[in-house]
Amino acid sequence: TVELGRFQREQRRVIAYADTPRLVLDATTAAEDRTFWDNAGVDVPSILSAVAESAAGERERGASTITQQLVRARLLPEGLVGPGEDRYLRKAKEVLQSLRLNDTYPGQEGKERVITAYLNEIFYGHDAYGIAAAAKVYFGKEPSTLTPAEAALLAGLPKSPSTLDPYRFATADTNGRLVVPPDAPPVVRRDYVLRGLADGGRWIKLKPGELKAALAEPVTLAGVPPVTLRGGQFTWQVRRQLLGILGPDVDLETGGYRVTTTLDWKAQELAQKWLTAAAIAPNLPRDESAAMLKEAGLTRADQRWVNDLRGKDLHNGALVAIDYLTGDVLAYVGSAGYTRDDLASKEFDPKFDAAGDGARQPGSAFKPILYASAFEAERLTPGSLLLDITTRFDRGKDWAPRDADQLERGPVLVRKALQYSLNLPTIRALERVGNAAVADSSEAFGLRFTGGRKAFMQAGLAGALGTVEVRPLDLTSAYGTLGNGGVRIPPRMVLEIRDPAGRIVWQAPRVEGTPAVSPATAFMISDILDGNTDPKQNAIWAAKLELRNGPAKSRRPAAVKTGTTNDARDLGTYGYLPRPAGSGVGLAVGVWLGNSDHSYPRTAKPATSLTAAAPLWRAFVRDYTEGWDAPIFEPPPDAVEVTVDAWSGGKPGPWTRDRTKEWFRIGTEPGTPGAIDADGLLYKKTCGTWRVDPLKAELGPADWDSDVADWLSRARRGTGVRGRLDSATAYFWEERSWGGPLINSCSPLQMWPILVLLGQERAAPPPRGVGTDRGGGGARPKPPRAEPAPQPKPKPDPTPTPKPDPPSSDPTPTPAP
Repeated sequence: TVELGRFQREQRRVIAYADTPRLVLDATTAAEDRTFWDNAGVDVPSILSAVAESAAGERERGASTITQQLVRARLLPEGLVGPGEDRYLRKAKEVLQSLRLNDTYPGQEGKERVITAYLNEIFYGHDAYGIAAAAKVYFGKEPSTLTPAEAALLAGLPKSPSTLDPYRFATADTNGRLVVPPDAPPVVRRDYVLRGLADGGRWIKLKPGELKAALAEPVTLAGVPPVTLRGGQFTWQVRRQLLGILGPDVDLETGGYRVTTTLDWKAQELAQKWLTAAAIAPNLPRDESAAMLKEAGLTRADQRWVNDLRGKDLHNGALVAIDYLTGDVLAYVGSAGYTRDDLASKEFDPKFDAAGDGARQPGSAFKPILYASAFEAERLTPGSLLLDITTRFDRGKDWAPRDADQLERGPVLVRKALQYSLNLPTIRALERVGNAAVADSSEAFGLRFTGGRKAFMQAGLAGALGTVEVRPLDLTSAYGTLGNGGVRIPPRMVLEIRDPAGRIVWQAPRVEGTPAVSPATAFMISDILDGNTDPKQNAIWAAKLELRNGPAKSRRPAAVKTGTTNDARDLGTYGYLPRPAGSGVGLAVGVWLGNSDHSYPRTAKPATSLTAAAPLWRAFVRDYTEGWDAPIFEPPPDAVEVTVDAWSGGKPGPWTRDRTKEWFRIGTEPGTPGAIDADGLLYKKTCGTWRVDPLKAELGPADWDSDVADWLSRARRGTGVRGRLDSATAYFWEERSWGGPLINSCSPLQMWPILVLLGQERAAPPPRGVGTDRGGGGARPKPPRAEPAPQPKPKPDPTPTPKPDPPSSDPTPTPAP
């Protein structure tokens, strides 16, 4: 059992200026504001120097006087100003208020009032507000009995109470006393303050002998270390839940309740370790970073991907791990370093909870939810055909998004579109199923959009790309729902509450799940995403995500999806493991990397989720699951695997060149009355040959046809042919065909055998789009049945194309993370 923290009332005892030792006054000004007694409430030279350093891209320093700090604490607290306000505007307000305060309380008497208020207001750590409480917490003394070394140490704490906390570094000596080593950060800062006292304060000036003695004085702390919030943001989330359980009138600080939470301390420590490595270490000086990674025990392989994040301008992150079978939150880290106040900046807010209170764009990590919605609505299957063709989706106007690599692979099946995170087919999928259905399904998964359902509806087709913000905690839970066979169990953090007498006053109720999607839908998504960690299916993603810690170092199945927003502001990776065979944990994990202020990385080559969030996800899951069994994703009773045409996804027919196996929800597979897709949807027989006709396959609005036709005309010339929307034709990954020869006009020579057979009459091709619902609503159309006798499977037939002029290139497609 690990104690995560205690909620108690702040400790504060006000003392008057007359009762404040001059040693404390001089130590405080030596630490925080050496011009305090003479300045006008601000230190103009320091402010100008700090502005110059910020403009030069150097790390900002405080440049705040004691008066400014008092103004910030009393008049401009973070909760009042708001996290989104411009930092320069905030600083300007702080300066103006400080000047006004100095004018309101002028002269010696005014300075005395300001420093007295400061010494009674400022936070020293461990719920100690003011110098009197701090002297008691750290040394068990009154301020009047502090030694110069003790006064100097306390004076140095307000700069960063968490980072400089002496109890963090203290160890017990042979007599059981808590002693802080001389090289610990709080002692180093104490020595800085002591040297300031040697330079001379207003009243105190240490002589050389006194300075030497003070520097040599060991730091011995009083009593048992106060309990810190070891759980960071998790502890505050628990407090919020306690108020919901016990009621707002319950006094948690004095009630004496003992709360048992769901947190697994092993998982929590691993989460903190890897987030520190990914978001803190790359932003430290190289020597500090190397020492941190060495102390954390990172292997060379892990150090490589961490060091690759140097200069990528990513300063914060979050990680959530959930047991999707119970909803128990196993690990919860809302920022990369809850106690690292010394590194706080606009990009890194150590105290804000980015996991549970932050709203972030999921990017491509939203795609599994969209496709699950389409599967459940029976608008798509893993074998459905979509077009990876750059299109003006806003009825021929300006919105023409592209895949990340600006390539167009033409007809692709849903399995490949999701596995390789293709944007263009996903937009078509949303048009097929509709925003309303996806919004309904998202709510069933427990996702809460920023701005509510209305925000997703207003996003239109752009919502397919994960542009509407959600909480990382909710998205992790949604992925867990897929792992749990489509049954959602909400996250929980509190298991039991006992009163001071040890009696149970509340216990978590029996877990009840709510179906979000069918077991077949959940399995089909899981089976697709599992390919992202299997090098036999997706070598690109698996290079960053494969887990080789199963029995005898075998591959551990895992369903994972990455998400990178358009400007790399948000990098995410979410995934889950199969249900355990017996008792065990159903693990779902989500990670996010980015900046607290939503700023985009200021670098020419920003990181992607595949290079930053994915290795972080793998490192945590690898270490946490070491020694676990490695079950597979088992198909449920309502799923069936059938043979389909490898290029069109339908029932094999005379057009078939290759066959493959695919999973379907029973009753929706090709060849059944409830089949979602028509057979031979991609092919049209012309000139005596079954040819690929993407226009026949497209079931979207007619406005899209011109861009599809443009792709077809370019694809006839080969790969690498760039079009008017600045994308280039390409085969899918290592394939060398779009499924057969592309449709084109028949030459007289090609037509001769047909003309003879038909008595000199042209055979009319089947009408395009028979029964087509151009708006995407209703049942999918089925073209006229082809000949029932399937032809023998030939070898893949590369698309015959005219000799390109100039010669076409064949760039290797790079799937979008």
